[in-house]
Amino acid sequence: MAASREYLPLPSEEELRTLYPSNLELLNVQVLFRHGERTPVRARFQTWGLAPFWPFCKIARQFTQTIVTYPNDATTPFEYVRRLESVAKGLPNNVPVPASGFKSGQSDELCMLGELTDLGRETGFKLGDRLRWLYIDKLKFLPPLFNDHKYFYFRSSHIARSNETLLSLFNGLYPPTFRKAGLKPTIYTRLFPQENAYPNDENCRRLSELGFMFAEIAAHRWNPVLADYPSSKLTDVLPKGVAIDGSPRASGVFDTVAACVAHNVPYPEGFKDERVVKEIREAVMDEWYLGVQKSREYRTLAVGAIAGDFLYRIKLAVNADKAAHGSKLKDLFSPREKFETREKAVKLALYGSHDTTIASLLCAIQAFDHQWPPFTSDIRFELFAHSKPVEVPKPADKPTVSTSESEVMNTPLRPAGFVSSKTKREYFVRLTYNDKTLKLPGCAKEGEHLPGDSSFCTLEAFEKVINEFVPQNWELQCRQNLGKPVLDNPEIAKEFSTIPRVGGAVMSKPQA
Repeated sequence: MAASREYLPLPSEEELRTLYPSNLELLNVQVLFRHGERTPVRARFQTWGLAPFWPFCKIARQFTQTIVTYPNDATTPFEYVRRLESVAKGLPNNVPVPASGFKSGQSDELCMLGELTDLGRETGFKLGDRLRWLYIDKLKFLPPLFNDHKYFYFRSSHIARSNETLLSLFNGLYPPTFRKAGLKPTIYTRLFPQENAYPNDENCRRLSELGFMFAEIAAHRWNPVLADYPSSKLTDVLPKGVAIDGSPRASGVFDTVAACVAHNVPYPEGFKDERVVKEIREAVMDEWYLGVQKSREYRTLAVGAIAGDFLYRIKLAVNADKAAHGSKLKDLFSPREKFETREKAVKLALYGSHDTTIASLLCAIQAFDHQWPPFTSDIRFELFAHSKPVEVPKPADKPTVSTSESEVMNTPLRPAGFVSSKTKREYFVRLTYNDKTLKLPGCAKEGEHLPGDSSFCTLEAFEKVINEFVPQNWELQCRQNLGKPVLDNPEIAKEFSTIPRVGGAVMSKPQA
């Protein structure tokens, strides 16, 4: 079970020349990445002996905040140390006690639930360092010093572990000695109701409804499977068995084991059985991602908005390149985008996100490998320009002016021909996932990609792929079709309608 990312070797000089041909000019890079390693989001397996608080946050417990001294409004950094507190079990009146880790009395360096660990900060830095190696040291695409905001756009989800991973990544991309003194990166975040850095079902009622339907379908499909082999191997830790809709849910069980594997924390022996892990993983992936694969409405509400953000920044870069080359600008923006404030094109955009964002987007573009995205996984969108010679008709020569008719008649004329005095800019988009180049089915046909390499989608083909699931008005579409079944997949709607239920709950197998 690969919970942490296993990096491919850095490409050789020859491989770099193949990946980045000299006839293509890199214009824009956008990186969507999952946060680094974290603790489980809930305390599980405590009866087995797994401590709820993990001692992997030595760095995180050291905080610095800005405070104001009145009345002169002077701001100063204020450092403090965090220590976690808990409540004693088995004692009345909720007696407070210091939180304890894996060992009795271990109270320092403890992590909150779902918190980025020291390892997560390290792997975030490593991803940034690899981006620096590629885009600064080798390709000379980005400036070696961070001395101007104009080349960059940084954004994170409102969840702390995502923002903290972005900070670690930036530190790897531009270590302190490679930053202009006093220049601070600007990181954008959104209000929770407008968040699109992950499938925001809490603020989209229709997405929540669809998610519930697909979760019931997954429970009906997989609970009988999970009740068989996996449950038989996990009786010591899950005496009631494992189920999609169990307590704890199969997704929570999978999440806790992944965190244990990433941090080398002991976990129940039954999860070391490859078949157990495989069947739980496939069941959970159906619960979370079947909807993205089977319903256009689902993928539109889940990841269509952030996909539209990527396309928007690609168009900004294309327009900027056209302007720089004196081309006649064609408005590439949809009516929805024309009402938005146009920003300046940047060279690099970084988006701190989550596993559900990465996997859902891969599903939406039909590039999912059916493996749960490891910590610090990333999808990169690279925009390239290609200058293609254009043959311009050259008129036939005219005879020189002469007073002699015979001279005119005897002057040889060179026939009309073609000269390549102009070039046309063509644009291509390539996606990679964890350093592996993706080939999108939507760019497979001739004319939809760079001749000889289908990984380079034409801008037009890529736009068609993305626009298939970009919402016109996300907030409005979240309020539409409420109470209705899956409308764009009759087979799924039929499957959902035929699930046996007892008292409103899914009946995953016939009653005895």
